[in-house]
Amino acid sequence: MPKEKTPKNIDITWLNPFKQSETPLTAKLEDYSVSFYGGTILKPKAEVIKKWSYQTSSGSEYATQKITGPATELFNFMIWHEGSQKDKFIRTWKQEKDKYYKSKKMKFSMAASGEQLSEKTTEHGMTPQKFSEKAGKDYTQIFREFRGERPLGLKQAIDYSKHLDCDPVDLLFDDLHCNVWGNVDLFNVNDVGNDKYFPCQIIPAINKKTVVPRNIYRPNIMAIKVNSPGSWLDRQTAFYYRTDREEETHNGKMVVAKTRDDKLADIGFEIDMYWFGIYNIAKGGKQQILNPDRDAEKQFITSGPFEFIAPVVSLVHPSAMYKDHNYYYLNTLSAAFYKEQQYNERIKELQMQISKLLAEKKYFDKVAEKSLDATSVAKSVDEIAKINEILKNLYIEKEKDYEIPEDVKKLA
Repeated sequence: MPKEKTPKNIDITWLNPFKQSETPLTAKLEDYSVSFYGGTILKPKAEVIKKWSYQTSSGSEYATQKITGPATELFNFMIWHEGSQKDKFIRTWKQEKDKYYKSKKMKFSMAASGEQLSEKTTEHGMTPQKFSEKAGKDYTQIFREFRGERPLGLKQAIDYSKHLDCDPVDLLFDDLHCNVWGNVDLFNVNDVGNDKYFPCQIIPAINKKTVVPRNIYRPNIMAIKVNSPGSWLDRQTAFYYRTDREEETHNGKMVVAKTRDDKLADIGFEIDMYWFGIYNIAKGGKQQILNPDRDAEKQFITSGPFEFIAPVVSLVHPSAMYKDHNYYYLNTLSAAFYKEQQYNERIKELQMQISKLLAEKKYFDKVAEKSLDATSVAKSVDEIAKINEILKNLYIEKEKDYEIPEDVKKLA
């Protein structure tokens, strides 16, 4: 293989090279593995293993390549060279980095600002040079920040976020992750190996992770994923907090619950079973788990007693967890969204005033029928007419506001 031109601190080694007749361009990239080691906690070194599969006349073959270097420099090198596989690499990198920081007993993983800058600028199709020009900053300073030699402060993160259409938090902290330890099918019985899993029974999964919204993150947060095509819950990730308690206050809530089958306890064999559904206390205090999808043929799933009952704190669709082009586009329109919302709040306020006055008018109409006093009725009519005129003008003003694009008017 010809020697690749690489930065000084990046080392590339072929552990199992392609045969002479093949190149990475005609092979399929199967997987990345990432590990962190050495250096310091905030500036470790990293190793990436890339694995390709390809076909030869003698059958299937594999090629592997090892790439090492200072973590931030290696990350920058990879995302500029991975093309269509960039997103897959970034996900793997962040998940393994999250594991690394947790192994070092760090509650939150501080973002290597150079990595975050590289990721955000490549998403905008910019090089460091172009970004320095857009931000109006000295390229030498920007280059040091990209290499991780100069960490970003809060003021810089706020400034750069305006040019990258992102949240400043994204430049300072890595995403938070947790394990997705199981999948659940709401409709079907699933045979997995020698085990049978019933509807709403959680099927264990390994090596799965997901991004956790920051406002619900705790060290004991857990997640499962719903795999039920045709259900309104399909592909949703359900987050809950691990617990060992059973609380009746969760009645009517979506929960994850645990039961124990102790039929074989006398020979030291007990089976723990986990369920996802609606917790229900039936007549007589009987505890139940019901199917959370009302279209399911069978609503009753299982009954207690339960070892624990943990309420689901959030349901999130995977498309909401990863920031795509649409996310950055909408960020550029944040000021317009705010203005549109201000209009809508004012309109709602005026509509509520009119509704209140109409109720008063109805009351005054009844009084006038008995007392023949139409003064209050006339006053209500005048006030309603005035507010209607204000509302009409506000609608016209909003419609003509050139600062609010049509996209925002539709989405807001």
